[in-house]
Amino acid sequence: MIPSITDIHIEDLQAKTGLIFDQERRKAIKEFNDIQACPGSGKTTLISAKLMLLAKSWKKSTSGICVLSHTNVAKNEIISRLESDGYGRRLLSYPHFIGTIQEFANRFLALPFCRSKGIEIKRIDDDFCLKYIDSKLSWKARKYLDGKPKANIANLQVRYIDGEFEKIIPGFIKTSTSDSYVNLLSIKEEMLNEGLFFYREMFEYSKAYLDINPNAIKAIRSRFPLALIDEMQDTSLVQDEIINAIFCYEDGLLQRLGDADQSIFSGGDEDSSNSYNDLQLQVINTSHRFNPSVAVLASRLSSNKVILNSTQLVNNYQPHTIYIVDELSRPRVLSAFATLCANNLPLDERNPIKAVGGIGKTKPEGLTIKHYFSNFEKSNSSKSFKPDKMIEYFREAQKTTTCNADSYKIILEGIRRLLDIADYEYISISQLKAMLKEFPNYNEINQNIIGIQRSDLTCSNDWRNNIKNLLTALGLLDSYDVLTDFISYAAPCAVADDEFVSANMYTEEVDGRNICIEVDTIHSVKGETHAATLILETKFYEYDVEQMLDYIIGTKKTKPKGVRKPKFMKQLYVAMTRPKHLVGLVIDKSRIPEAKREIAIASGWNIIDLTADN
Repeated sequence: MIPSITDIHIEDLQAKTGLIFDQERRKAIKEFNDIQACPGSGKTTLISAKLMLLAKSWKKSTSGICVLSHTNVAKNEIISRLESDGYGRRLLSYPHFIGTIQEFANRFLALPFCRSKGIEIKRIDDDFCLKYIDSKLSWKARKYLDGKPKANIANLQVRYIDGEFEKIIPGFIKTSTSDSYVNLLSIKEEMLNEGLFFYREMFEYSKAYLDINPNAIKAIRSRFPLALIDEMQDTSLVQDEIINAIFCYEDGLLQRLGDADQSIFSGGDEDSSNSYNDLQLQVINTSHRFNPSVAVLASRLSSNKVILNSTQLVNNYQPHTIYIVDELSRPRVLSAFATLCANNLPLDERNPIKAVGGIGKTKPEGLTIKHYFSNFEKSNSSKSFKPDKMIEYFREAQKTTTCNADSYKIILEGIRRLLDIADYEYISISQLKAMLKEFPNYNEINQNIIGIQRSDLTCSNDWRNNIKNLLTALGLLDSYDVLTDFISYAAPCAVADDEFVSANMYTEEVDGRNICIEVDTIHSVKGETHAATLILETKFYEYDVEQMLDYIIGTKKTKPKGVRKPKFMKQLYVAMTRPKHLVGLVIDKSRIPEAKREIAIASGWNIIDLTADN
């Protein structure tokens, strides 16, 4: 029997935490309807509150709650909230499970299947697999794939189709005797023999396990009579199929939460299309993030026609601006936006300012982020944290205050890089964590880690001594020579407010105020809150801002049709719902006629024509 949640329980939690839940959020907490929660609606707070209330009355000792999310960030945020509550902490151990959909599939489905079939798995890692394939490609195969724009080595994977496993060979629709086919096939067979897999392949083994072992579904349902899925809009088709097969049944309780308007996750060779995104969902449309003027503009880009509301009582209107550019003035738009931010953002605002675009990869024939900011490199994104120096892992850990487990995991990632460089066999983070616990000097290692985390990482002498002590404790001092470059000292990049700058940062001093604008892709900033956001027009077959312009200025309300326009709408919706205060948008002069400029002004936009300065 799943414990029920009443208004009295919610009121007790409100008194304890100071949180306030309105009627639409109370309904989501008490019931198990699927929810579309708008940007900034406090979805994580709602999920955590529901879990705390369920934990307080949970009596079962052998069955628990399964909480799945799409990303580690979302999972860790939920865990961090639960760690702060006495009842919530009960959910962090057996019989409950909180993890990503990938972790769930690996643990309960894919790995048991592989063990039963004698399939050895040494490493599940997309980046490593791509590097492995690239290193083995013959020049003929490389030339062949270069001539096939849609052929990607990331698709050299196993698929479970009609009860059989098939090796997908990119660039080929059937078997071939060509040298390129033979080379690609041999690489895949070597990967299987060496136990190297893409993350996506684990879902194929999961499907096979469910197919051949129906009892697995019964066992999981018995273990988890209740499942909550966060970020449901981003699940791929194969993930959706697995979730439905396990948790969609007559006596089970399943609640899925997300925002179908933000389903822009790029899942490789498939879109984030699933059963959730096609449903009529219970909507939470009140946001704590942005002011009412942002809510009005962003509502125009809601695919599901959700009218966004703001909890801010005062409509602190800001000069939301469309910048008109051409080839010559395009690189000046960041400076213009920096001036706008300096003149309008509160002095005490701590959230970042960002400029985002849909296409980050260099495409000379198209329009990408690099056309606005030539230094942009997608690999330097703040979400792609893989620094060149060990010291940066400790600096990143120092910035993490939400959860001790988060900072420790960052350090473990750095230690795993040490092992890789020292040519040790690859192990996962969980395996590394377990291995360190077996070390007789485990406490000494942890004390070294804590000491470095608490040290002054701007002092090169202290760093050299501390890292040498850590290497000694880890038994890696013999590998000092090969590790020298990675463990060497590197000074931090200093900017305003003592933040560390990524290579994708534009900075400018405006009237004595230091403005930093981080440049990134729209996909990378999903889930973030910004002080202000500038949306850069880019091109994927068509120009995204131009295709959405009629929606942006409010002259079109029908749902867009086709392949690309619905995607453009969701991408721009994600971008436009990041900022608290201020939205900027860039479009080429040739794509916004005079008549539409006048409509834009009447509908709440300012217009600044940067081409007039050419």
